[in-house]
Amino acid sequence: MGAPGGRPTPPVDGRAAPQPTDASGHPAPAVAEPNSFGQLLRRHRTDAGLTMEELATASRVSVRAIGDMERGHSRVPQRRTVEALVRALNLSAGAATALRDSARAGRRVGRPTPALAPPRTVADFTGRHGELAWLGELVARSAEPADRQGAAVVGVVSGPPGLGKTALMVQAAARYTASFPDGVLFVDLRGLDADPPRPEDLLLHLLIALGVEESRIPGDGHARGAQYRALLRERRSLLLLDNAADEAQVRPLLPGAGSTMTIITSRRALAGLEAVDRLTLPALTAGEAVTLLQRIIGPERAAAEPDTMLLGLAQACGHLPLALRIAGNRLLSRPGWSIGYLLSRLADQDDRLDLLVAGDLQIAAPFMLSYRQLSAAAAATFRRLSVLPGPDAGLELAARAAGLSPRDTEAALEELAELGLLQPATDGRYRFHDLMRLFARTRLAAEESAAQRRQVEDRVVTWLLDTAVAAGRWFEPGYARAADGGPAPAGRTGELGPWTTAEEAGRWIELEGRNWLGALRAAFAAGRHAEVMTVADSMHWFSDRWTHWEHWLEVYQMSAASAEALGDARGQAVHLNYVSWAYTVCARRPDLAEAPAREALRLAVAAGDLSQQGWAWTYLGAAARRRGDAAQARAAAAESLPLFEAAGDWDGYAQGLSLLASSLAGAGRHREAIAQYRRLETLLADPARAPSPLIGDLTAGHLHLNVGLSLLALRRWAAAAASLRVALPLLQRAGVRQSEARCRYGLGGALARLGRLDEARGELRRAVRIARHVGAADLVDRAMGRLAELGAPANRRVS
Repeated sequence: MGAPGGRPTPPVDGRAAPQPTDASGHPAPAVAEPNSFGQLLRRHRTDAGLTMEELATASRVSVRAIGDMERGHSRVPQRRTVEALVRALNLSAGAATALRDSARAGRRVGRPTPALAPPRTVADFTGRHGELAWLGELVARSAEPADRQGAAVVGVVSGPPGLGKTALMVQAAARYTASFPDGVLFVDLRGLDADPPRPEDLLLHLLIALGVEESRIPGDGHARGAQYRALLRERRSLLLLDNAADEAQVRPLLPGAGSTMTIITSRRALAGLEAVDRLTLPALTAGEAVTLLQRIIGPERAAAEPDTMLLGLAQACGHLPLALRIAGNRLLSRPGWSIGYLLSRLADQDDRLDLLVAGDLQIAAPFMLSYRQLSAAAAATFRRLSVLPGPDAGLELAARAAGLSPRDTEAALEELAELGLLQPATDGRYRFHDLMRLFARTRLAAEESAAQRRQVEDRVVTWLLDTAVAAGRWFEPGYARAADGGPAPAGRTGELGPWTTAEEAGRWIELEGRNWLGALRAAFAAGRHAEVMTVADSMHWFSDRWTHWEHWLEVYQMSAASAEALGDARGQAVHLNYVSWAYTVCARRPDLAEAPAREALRLAVAAGDLSQQGWAWTYLGAAARRRGDAAQARAAAAESLPLFEAAGDWDGYAQGLSLLASSLAGAGRHREAIAQYRRLETLLADPARAPSPLIGDLTAGHLHLNVGLSLLALRRWAAAAASLRVALPLLQRAGVRQSEARCRYGLGGALARLGRLDEARGELRRAVRIARHVGAADLVDRAMGRLAELGAPANRRVS
């Protein structure tokens, strides 16, 4: 940890180093002596016929330490090191005394302050303006007289490997070194070594660096700590403790009172440290990542290709500074490679980590150091989480992947987060950084057999499919009745999962959406077609509440293909109807919705299924209405109603009536539309024909919304506002965010006409917020335009 070659190391700011002192404040000797200890050690080793490796084995002193001593890079060996070498070399009494005397003479050589100089700064350091400003605020605080009598200022910078924690620390030292007249001390705590340095050994090095002769340093660790803190109390130094192992290693190194400031970096959060300021380092932003690449490869090379290539390369590197540096250096070392060519090679995720190597820089190397610190349970959890299809996971899913109990899995997840191998997300969930996921996948392939991997994948897929079915059933009419205490659907039994409300089940569907979708894809690819159809069936009614999710069309295309693969004509009709709905409502392509609905109608007629015939007509009518063909929509609704009535499908009948009413409204026949909506309201109130409560609430919400919109068209402002106010809580309770946005937009318009401008602006702003969230750009534009017409104050931002 000393200066290379034992030479005096100038302070970072280039000023003359202050004269070193001993523990009493007296000037320490500064006489340069030849490397007599190293020369003597080499002579004894060669006389004994030993290589460095053989001497290292015999003495249990590392090869690197012996080499440093012989070359004069380390002239202050500890007493126990010298004694171990004396024993291993089997020296005579006189030779042993001479070697000990030579070591003592080396310890008396004066050491400049600081002897533990930080590494050089990175010339192309990029970004981190906010982080450097945060450290600057700590520097200013550490200089305040009020703080000098209290605890010294300590900042902890933590985060996963490859983020540039050390580079940030060194950059801060260079920027703020003038604020620390007593110098900067840098210590690599080697926290990821198998046997990290002990605090008492680190204190010895620090005290020597501060000018204390080794003979004056106590052997007791507590006494060393007291001496160390007494020295720092009188100094204004910057202490850089890099790569801390844990709280126990770093706590004895922290100054007590005074104006010395400490910066600690660690992959762990070091949550047990008291009275410290904390910063969790994120990845670079996209702009910072591109700028760093440009600085590494140079402006000419960067300008030779489109910006999109640099953005893509930055994304492939996960915006990690280490990965970006490796990619940039690979381009520099291969002038014939274009950025596009490197990006095309990195596109293969299985090879990406192998390609992110440049000289002795390897992106996987720092990951492996953290991985080796893990307990067996945490390491297995880390590997197996890589099979999850989604970007994050909750505790239950992680436990299924790990094959552990929830309690043990929670402990493993916390351990992984502590070491920066997983990132805590919202709602108790955890996520991988993209490159870390690839690393976990390589460890899974290396450490577990193909059979074990298949077992993990199968366990995850099966659990996700089963749980998705249970969650979706909360919204199916028959199962929803059972959840409300009514009878279970005839011939269909099954668990409704661990949830106590439909809201909880819906939350699971959304949170685990990418995971259960990935499981559905895997099941479809594996030919598990019956399971694919069951999941899609269970999701059908929930999908009405989450229409802005982009994957419904894929879900129902897979389920329709599964039905065809099974030769299930009626099932194919059901799922083709879902495909038609997804084209119209989710993909907003009503022009593509007619073909699957026509095929569903044909199959339903052949199967004699009146209900599915009614649904096919309903979806044909919905597509026509979205295309602006009100007459065709009305005709389709008229076809559907007698079919639903004959089948006794009152859920479908309610949708057919709603389609009939909306098609009349689309033709400008709003009074007739309202009359049909009143028919629907009567149906909802009839216990013999009413849909299930969940479907009824959803239908009633849309009923009052559409009545309100028709009343607006009839310029009946007060009645419209009243109807929309009835609709709003029903839509909120059903969780149909896009319809809630429409409702608030209409209510804002009605209130504006009634002269209640402040209330109108409030509703329109809420409509904008919700519409932005669900991606309804047209509604955002209309609401913003309406706000402008109402003269919304310029200082009120709509977010």
